[in-house]
Amino acid sequence: MRLLIIRHADPDYANNTITEYGHREAEALARQLQAEGVDRMYCSPLGRAIHTMRYSADLLKMEAVIEDWTQELSGLEVDGEWGRIGLWDLPGEVYRAGEAHPAFDTWRRMPPLDEARVGETMDRLARSSDAFLARHGYAREGRRYRVVRSSRERVAVFCHGAFGLAWVAHLLEIPLPLVWAGFWLPPSSVTTILMEERSPHWAIPRCIGLGDVSHLYAAGLPTRPRGLFALNQ
Repeated sequence: MRLLIIRHADPDYANNTITEYGHREAEALARQLQAEGVDRMYCSPLGRAIHTMRYSADLLKMEAVIEDWTQELSGLEVDGEWGRIGLWDLPGEVYRAGEAHPAFDTWRRMPPLDEARVGETMDRLARSSDAFLARHGYAREGRRYRVVRSSRERVAVFCHGAFGLAWVAHLLEIPLPLVWAGFWLPPSSVTTILMEERSPHWAIPRCIGLGDVSHLYAAGLPTRPRGLFALNQ
């Protein structure tokens, strides 16, 4: 199975939708998904994800299933010299300031991620992810996924930036602060996770593409990041 983790198009956060440019991104994305094929479609309940998904659903003549657990992370903001900011947007210098290198099983003790709400959020995400993959034939046992029903489907999930990176961190067993500090998912980008089956019994998530925006090149749209992440471009 190929899991396509798709961030919503250019957001209009104030109105919980996407901008005029975001609509153009979503149209281009839909054309690419049509060309490559999608077997199942899921979506966050938030407007900016739904409005991005709608173009693909209409073009592919599919209905998306709303998955509440894929909505953007909430309640993980802190106050600091950058104002009130999501933990996923903290500058990398914060997460890489200490001498200790965070590991997948120790990062939760690292300030400012040592608050219970961060661990609880990731525990909920892990449980929901495991249930989602089990529905598609991959049952988690320990740190591996037993192949209950092998799948060659392409499954698209329209969701959000911080959530998408957190999901990738969980699937690949990478410490969350390293993912948040070291990676970024552009609007309308596609991250592909392959449930790689090297034997008949087990599957392991493997990232074969992160933050792909090739559909924007194909549509002749600008791809330069905008906003906070474009300040020193």
